[in-house]
Amino acid sequence: MVMPLVDTYCAERAEKNALSAELESARLIAAKLGSYETRVAEKLAQLDEVEARTIDDESLPVFREKLVDLAKETGCSIRRLNVGPVSLRPWTAGDDPTATELVASRDEAVTEFMLEWRPISISVSGSNSSLHNMLDRIAAIGLLIHTKSLEMYPSNPSRQSLTIDMELWCYTLSRRS
Repeated sequence: MVMPLVDTYCAERAEKNALSAELESARLIAAKLGSYETRVAEKLAQLDEVEARTIDDESLPVFREKLVDLAKETGCSIRRLNVGPVSLRPWTAGDDPTATELVASRDEAVTEFMLEWRPISISVSGSNSSLHNMLDRIAAIGLLIHTKSLEMYPSNPSRQSLTIDMELWCYTLSRRS
């Protein structure tokens, strides 16, 4: 009758040791939970910061209105403002957003995101200083914008007024469906 009690005792002691190890592991995780929550909050703040710099379907009308306001504030005249269709492609780690096609080596994994870009063609006329001021103000907005092309030429024979034709690419990332 002694043998079954020894087996029971050994089994319960092994279970107690396993539970003690699990409890210690849980305590370590709980001790680090505050730092994990802080890191998550930091990463969410960084994500919000980046998302605020992107232009998607919702923020496009606001950006378009901002361009019109900037032209008025700087004394420029908008001659044309067109928004083209959205283009998209898969996004990879270390990708170049200005490339229109995916150029990924076999080592680079395609992520769960799609890169979206919208071309905005704008033609603005004004004096040299007002156009310079407008370009500076567009750059100061801090959005994820790439100037795909920019051409400047005189608007009139006296060359007192200039026109800038430019194409801006506005970026955002979206999750794959």
